[in-house]
Amino acid sequence: MRKLLFATLAAATLVGAAGVATAQPVVVERYGHWDPAWGVAPPPPRAAWHRWHGHETEWYGHVHTCMTRPGYDARRDMWRDGHRWVSCAD
Repeated sequence: MRKLLFATLAAATLVGAAGVATAQPVVVERYGHWDPAWGVAPPPPRAAWHRWHGHETEWYGHVHTCMTRPGYDARRDMWRDGHRWVSCAD
């Protein structure tokens, strides 16, 4: 009986250890991939949410492209052209 108990305990330990070793975190990139070399990650789209609903995974790529324009503001998704704000549409 003692041998059976130890064998069961050993098997349960191996199964538990295998489950822990194979568990990996799941990373969900809802707004696409942001490279830290680009700077601080912008917040989720708010001002133009109607345009980005359903295309959230493309947000960071869009922001990175628009960052090349002078005076880009990710919160508004617009950039400054002289004295007026212009929408950043790819």
